[in-house]
Amino acid sequence: MAAQRRTVTVITILFGVLLGCLGRSDDDPRLIDLTWTLKIGIPVHPIYPNYTFTIINRGVTGALGVYLESNEIYMSEHTGTHIDAPAHFAQGAWRLDQIPFGHLTGPGVMIDVRDKIGDNPDYPVTPQDLQDWEREYGRIPDGAILMLRTGWGEQFWEEGPAAYLGTDHTRNASLLHSPGLHPAAAQWIVDNRDVKAVGFDTISADPGDSTTYETHLILLPNNVLILENVAHLDEMPPTGSTVYAMPIKIGDGSGAPSRVFAIVDDRTSAGVTTTPNLIFIVTSVIMIILQAL
Repeated sequence: MAAQRRTVTVITILFGVLLGCLGRSDDDPRLIDLTWTLKIGIPVHPIYPNYTFTIINRGVTGALGVYLESNEIYMSEHTGTHIDAPAHFAQGAWRLDQIPFGHLTGPGVMIDVRDKIGDNPDYPVTPQDLQDWEREYGRIPDGAILMLRTGWGEQFWEEGPAAYLGTDHTRNASLLHSPGLHPAAAQWIVDNRDVKAVGFDTISADPGDSTTYETHLILLPNNVLILENVAHLDEMPPTGSTVYAMPIKIGDGSGAPSRVFAIVDDRTSAGVTTTPNLIFIVTSVIMIILQAL
């Protein structure tokens, strides 16, 4: 009887430990919002209209006799955090509503190039920059959504449109200044890696001083989506996340404002093991039980 009681006690304790490990809240996935809020004053590319927001009703309506809020917005498809569909620069390519749903999510990669920019506000991210990241973190995974952190996003709201666009003449596209992806790096991605999308914390995928938009012309015809004005890349880890880019589903659209976010699960992040392996725990429990019988 004493042996049976010891066995029951051991089983109870071990399964309590098992359930406690599986329920550890500090290892639960966390969400990172990579989307800027659409509101008056949001920086826009000079070729597009400013975002406007008009209150239609905010109060008790005479007709219904109930409180009602309704607003009207006006903007380009390419406003705020948004997706460029391949058709944006490639005739006959996917328009927004034709993008396969699975193409809007993938393993997250965040490449921080802030220390390479120096005094060049139009710094073009090079193939070498991408390869330097791979030497530290490993090969960019297939199906990845690759984010480039230039630091421009940190001044998106704080310093106003002129700082973000690199010019006080915010309606003149020829005066833009911001980092982007060098065409050679765009070509390297297309030729050597299976990437679904490339995201930027800048107004454009091309460096600000570009007049030919070569990076757009390389990525989009090859069905590599472009995400522009991505927010909060300072919160995104280099690896270990899954990114979702969910655009407004505009029929025949060339792009759309999008809710972009990352899910980070520390249990599956590269080089991190914070939750005990389930199979190992269960096996250990069984072995201890058998020894106690």
